[in-house]
Amino acid sequence: MMPLEPDPDDRWVYPIITPSHETIEADIRIADAAAVALGCDARMRGRHLEVLVQNRVVVLLGEVESEQVRVAAAVVAWAVPEVFDVSNQLTVTRQPDDPAT
Repeated sequence: MMPLEPDPDDRWVYPIITPSHETIEADIRIADAAAVALGCDARMRGRHLEVLVQNRVVVLLGEVESEQVRVAAAVVAWAVPEVFDVSNQLTVTRQPDDPAT
């Protein structure tokens, strides 16, 4: 099988960027520290939250019962050393007895 030749009309070049070993290790450290910090916070206990980290950016996924808990989770993640940014993708689920529904 022959490798594909680059198309001379294709003006876009997409370099393959491989993260450095140091970046990968930092992401692992941050993910571990953020998971521990969230697990130690009483407001987060019993919640199924996902913590993803890429290039020192923490992504929070899952469901929480209030906007206050959602914001608190982001504050906890921001407090982790080496964090560059936090993407808070947590969704707030309404409780059945919530008068706002």
